[in-house]
Amino acid sequence: MQGNFWRRAPLAQMGYGEAAGNSRLRELIAVYLRQARGLICDPSQIMITAGAQHGIALCAQLLLDAGDRVAVENPCYPSAAAALTLAGAQLVGIPLDQDGMDTTQLAQHANCRMAYVTPSHQYPIGVTLSLQRRLELLAWAERHDAWIVEDDYDGEYRYDGTPLAPLAALDQSARVLYVGTFSKIAFPGLRLGYLVLPPKLVPGLSALRAMADRHPPAADQAVMAEFIAAGHFQRHIRRMRRASRARRDALMTGWTPLFGAQLPLPKVAAGLHLSLSLDSFSQEAELVAKALAAGVEINPVSRFCLPGQVVSPQHRAGLALGFAGVDEIAIQRALLALQQAWN
Repeated sequence: MQGNFWRRAPLAQMGYGEAAGNSRLRELIAVYLRQARGLICDPSQIMITAGAQHGIALCAQLLLDAGDRVAVENPCYPSAAAALTLAGAQLVGIPLDQDGMDTTQLAQHANCRMAYVTPSHQYPIGVTLSLQRRLELLAWAERHDAWIVEDDYDGEYRYDGTPLAPLAALDQSARVLYVGTFSKIAFPGLRLGYLVLPPKLVPGLSALRAMADRHPPAADQAVMAEFIAAGHFQRHIRRMRRASRARRDALMTGWTPLFGAQLPLPKVAAGLHLSLSLDSFSQEAELVAKALAAGVEINPVSRFCLPGQVVSPQHRAGLALGFAGVDEIAIQRALLALQQAWN
């Protein structure tokens, strides 16, 4: 598709474009979000970004002043924490339980200007924010004139049950900025994502984007628009979901007879990774080091925890396992390598 674009590149797309991005792509994203995520928005609310990280950074630059406090899940996605910190934010870690961010803790933090959450599938713990918690978070934002940045980084990957509506779809007071990305569906090197903004924030964020890099690259947007319009995108999502489900199943099936008694895995209903709790930092360090020596990459949960912030005891130490980037055969080889390394 890139070749087709450059062979027939329209002159209108060779000049400067809109700061918000390709209008056709934004229209198609709006249709996709309505059909797939139940999120109704106007294309004018959508801004094309260079991935989720870029979108989070733009939200922080527009809405935060140095010293503003931001409530974040703890453990937290490190790149989001870095983007918020770079904008001058003071991070306030909110612990997690089986229903996601413990929104009852927010009552102690009425002076937070923003909350950053990954409700569909929390990173790195993997829990889903319950409907009750979503409503409580929205009520908190409205009550305290705060913003919510909703990072739906792998919302397409739901394997069991019906996905909950995004916060942005439940938002009645225009408080949620929805961050989406094509990185988890296509490939990270594409660097293409989008924001869905409350209408009142569109002018300010468009001006900020225009001052930063003027607008997104024309070719990538046009090719993605054609990919979606031709029906390839939805078919690709279905293929990727099937592949990820098969890899999840291979990990779960292979893990249980080898390590299930000592290290039981949680149920994985969504997402591209899982995490399991450990009893101590020393056990975490030992297992991660032995895995790395055996050629298997495993992340320690402790590296995602915010220093000096409150965290649930069960999330202080653990293992975060990603399964989407390797096929079933590679997963089986990795499990056998772990068996030799850990026994």
